[in-house]
Amino acid sequence: MKKLKLPVIKGKTECWPNKAICPICGKHKVFEPHSMAILSAGACLMNRKEKYGGPSNQMDGFMHISWHGAHDGGIGKDREIGCIVDIVKDVIGGQAELYFCSTQCLRKFFDSCVNELEKKIKKSRNFN
Repeated sequence: MKKLKLPVIKGKTECWPNKAICPICGKHKVFEPHSMAILSAGACLMNRKEKYGGPSNQMDGFMHISWHGAHDGGIGKDREIGCIVDIVKDVIGGQAELYFCSTQCLRKFFDSCVNELEKKIKKSRNFN
């Protein structure tokens, strides 16, 4: 697997990858009519009175993983460290989908994201 450039989705882009090939293994097809694992992120701007909602240019979507170290007398590892790894950032409309050919490739994607978070924690630990 090649190194991921995170975030994988930002701005006007709504899905990843932009070609119908799994972005992790590069071997199998994704998108209809193929089988695939999908990670969806987003929100709907709701009209509560009319009971409907959907994407809106008034929203920017995001999805990230983060580390929040203990502070103010709290107990835990890597105290006073805070790190974020953006996966989806500032997506106009507020919704995004990531496509993978299998749950194995989805797992590799998450592993890569967690590895990136661990690198940021280590860098912050060494900085402090």
